[in-house]
Amino acid sequence: MLMSTKTILLGMGFLAMSCAAGGSGPKGNASQDPSAAPTDSGPPQTIDISGIGGPGSIRTPGIAINPTCTSDCMDFPEAPVVDPASGPLPANVAALFGAPDSTASGAICVSEPQLSEGDRPGALVPLNWLRPRFRFEAPAALDVFEIRLTSPHQKFPLVVYTTNQQWTIPGELWKNGAVNLAGAEVQVSVRGISKAAPSKPVGTLGSFGIAPVAAGGSLVYWATTSAEVSPTTSKLVGFRVGDEGVVDALTIPQVQKSGILNEGGNALRGKHDAPRGVPPGHVQCIGCHVSTPDGESVAFTDHWPWDNVLSSIKPETTGQEPAYLTPGASALLGQPWLGMMTFSAAHWKTGDRIALSVWSPRNGGVGFTGQAPYPSRSDGLAWFDLETPAAIPWQENQVMSTNQAIQAQMGKGFGFLALTGETRSLAAPDFSNDGSRVVYTSAEVTQDGRIGAGQPNNETDIHWVPFNARQGGQIVALPGASEPGIAEYYPSYSSDDAFIAFNRAPNTAGLTYYRPDGEVWIIGKDGGVATRLSANDTPSCTREVSPGIINSWAKWSPAVQQAGGKSYYFLIFSSARKYPGAFIVPKHPLGYSPPDTRASQLYMAAVVRDDASGKLTTYPAVYLWNQAPDTSNLTPAWDEFQIPPVVVIR
Repeated sequence: MLMSTKTILLGMGFLAMSCAAGGSGPKGNASQDPSAAPTDSGPPQTIDISGIGGPGSIRTPGIAINPTCTSDCMDFPEAPVVDPASGPLPANVAALFGAPDSTASGAICVSEPQLSEGDRPGALVPLNWLRPRFRFEAPAALDVFEIRLTSPHQKFPLVVYTTNQQWTIPGELWKNGAVNLAGAEVQVSVRGISKAAPSKPVGTLGSFGIAPVAAGGSLVYWATTSAEVSPTTSKLVGFRVGDEGVVDALTIPQVQKSGILNEGGNALRGKHDAPRGVPPGHVQCIGCHVSTPDGESVAFTDHWPWDNVLSSIKPETTGQEPAYLTPGASALLGQPWLGMMTFSAAHWKTGDRIALSVWSPRNGGVGFTGQAPYPSRSDGLAWFDLETPAAIPWQENQVMSTNQAIQAQMGKGFGFLALTGETRSLAAPDFSNDGSRVVYTSAEVTQDGRIGAGQPNNETDIHWVPFNARQGGQIVALPGASEPGIAEYYPSYSSDDAFIAFNRAPNTAGLTYYRPDGEVWIIGKDGGVATRLSANDTPSCTREVSPGIINSWAKWSPAVQQAGGKSYYFLIFSSARKYPGAFIVPKHPLGYSPPDTRASQLYMAAVVRDDASGKLTTYPAVYLWNQAPDTSNLTPAWDEFQIPPVVVIR
C-alpha cells in the first residue's frame, strides 16, 4: 500500500544533453606562470546550474561559486519522497521509522558515497559532479528503508522511503540544491525495518561533503572486456564532468593510422595480427593513452611491438592523424619498441610540438634490428619533433634503407635526453606542465617500454630529470618516493606541478604492472614525506582491505580550484574493489594477461590543501556510476579532451 498523497513522488523522466564538444586549450595553468595558483578573486562569475547533475563542465580555473542562500534553503522538500522504483510501502511507513535516531547500529553497510568513520571524513565531491547515488547492503530481514539527508544549509531534511538498496538523488533536486550545498557537510542516515515484523529501525550514520568548487575537463579511459586483443575487445570511452553517461571516444576500427611496423621493419602482419582482425600495418589495440595539450587528440601505444600513434578524437575528425603531424614524424613514432608518451603545454605551439616517449635499445641503436637483450635493461627517454620535415622512405623488406633514414634524423626529427647518473631502465614518464622536468619510473627491469617482472625482484623508484631544451641532464631520485625495497611507480604531475601522484607497493616482488597491493600516494614535486590517500580504503563494513584491491593509475584533474584559503585537487584512478557487475577478465591464451585478472572500475578522490599551513586532507573515493560495469576500466586520463557530446535520456 502506497503512502499518503502528502508524500512527494519524484521521477526522473526528462532529457539531458551534453554541451557541445570543446576545450580551453592547454591543461591546467601551464600557459601561465607555474608559480601562480588560480584564485577566486575578482567579480563573481555566474555558473549555469542547468548543467549540474547532468551535462556540462566548468573549464575555467578560479570560478566563484555563488549560492542563492546558505541557511533555511528550500531545495529539499518538507514532505518525504517516495522512490518511484520502490515496491509497495506500508501506509504508515513514516510512523514506523519514527523520529530521527542519533545512534547507529552499523547494521547497514553504505558503500556509496563513502561516509565518515571516526576521525576520517566522508567523500568530498565537486558541486558539478554526478548526482549522489546511495548504495548499501542490509541484512535479509530488512526490506523497507529510509534515507535521510540533512544539511545546515537546508531548512528541511530530504527524507526518502524505498524498498531498494540503491537510490540516486533526482535531477531536479540536485540541480536546484547543489550550489546551495557547496561547502557543506551532508549528514546521512540510512535505516531499515522489516514490513512483516516492524521494530526499532537499525542503520548507519555518517556524512559526505560537497566542495565549494566545481571540477572541469573530460575523462577518457580504456574499457576492455578481454585480455585477448581484437578490434572489439577494447576502446577508449569518455565523458565530461557531470555527464551521466559515456560515449565511445575512439575505437580501433576508427583509427586511420597505417604503416605500423614489426621488429623487422615490415608491415605488421602474420601470426601476430592475423587473429586480431585488422589489415597489415594497422592499429591492433588502443593501449596506455594521454591527451595532447590541446585536447584534440589522444596519444597511445599500440600492441606488440609497441609503436606509438596520435589520433584525433574530435567528432569531425575522429581517427585521423592531426594536421600538424608530418609524415616523417608519424614514421618516427611508428618505430617498434617504444612506450608511453607524454606532453607539456609549455612545448605545444607551432615550431615546438614535442612528444616524449620511452625508447628501447631493442631497436639496436636506431632502427629495427632487435639485437638487444630481452627484457631490455636500459630503456631511454626520446623526444620527437612532431613537425619534422624529415622524409622516411619505406619499402617492404628494405629494412636497411629505413634504418638509415631514421639514423639520419638523430638530433633532428628525434633524439634523446641525457639521463646522467641513471643506472637503470626507464618507464612511465610524465612531462611537467611548465615544461621544465620529466618525472619517470626508474626500474631494474623493463619490458617493451613498461615495467617488467623482476628476477626475483624489481627495484622501482621515482626519478626526475630536467628537460633542458631536449638535452636532459643529471637525474634526481625523488626523496620520499625512492625508498629501497619499496615499489614506487607510475608518477603523474598535478596541473600546477605542485604534487606528484604515484603508485606504491610494500615490496619489489612480482609483476608491477597490475599489482594487487598497489596503492595511490602523493608527494611534493621536490619530494619529502609522502601521503597515502584515504581513497585507497573502502568502507570498513565491506571488509575489503588495501593493500590488496589494485588501486592504480592516478591522474589529476586539469585545473586546481581555490576557495576559502584552500586549494582543491581531484584525482581519478582505477581500483578492483567490489562493485556491481564485477567480473573476471579472461586470460589471454598465450598468457599475456597479468596473474590477477579482476576487472577494475574508476573512482574519484579529493585532496585539499590549506594554503596557509600547507596541511593536506585526503578524502575517500567516489565511484563513477555512469561508467559501464561490464567492462574493465583502466588507465584513465583527465584533461580537456574534445570528445563527442554525451546524450542521456533519464
